[in-house]
Amino acid sequence: MPEYISNAKYYFEADDLTELLVKKISGMQMKMTVAGGDAPIGVTKDGKTQTQATIGGVECSEVTIECVATAESKKLLEWYNKCHAEALSGGKAEGRKNRKLGKISIYDGEEEKVQYEFTDIFPTSYATSDFSAGSGDLISETVTIGFTYFERKK
Repeated sequence: MPEYISNAKYYFEADDLTELLVKKISGMQMKMTVAGGDAPIGVTKDGKTQTQATIGGVECSEVTIECVATAESKKLLEWYNKCHAEALSGGKAEGRKNRKLGKISIYDGEEEKVQYEFTDIFPTSYATSDFSAGSGDLISETVTIGFTYFERKK
């Protein structure tokens, strides 16, 4: 009988971001684009059409990570600011050298069962939850992360 793994117990980390209180992760997706597969590429003898589909590239989605605001989560905004051009400094940015290696580990209660590893992650957007007088909700921070590749390690 196969072993089924719940998606409720997981952990996200990225280099020095190791103590985030993560509420939700979504958007993990990669897909191959196809070149030439949607129409004939030519015609041969007797009017036979020739088709060919070939890999045109790989498209990666963005991963969205929603965290509860804590002292540790301040590093998310600091990381975002390091990676994006500063308007008053003539567009200076350190995005390339601030990319990180990211991991999502999924547990079954006792041990890590599944692990995804993300290469060259960088923040593409940052947002907070709405503020409302009298609200009992916790403040959340949402960071959208771009990446160049991911793979399942376990």
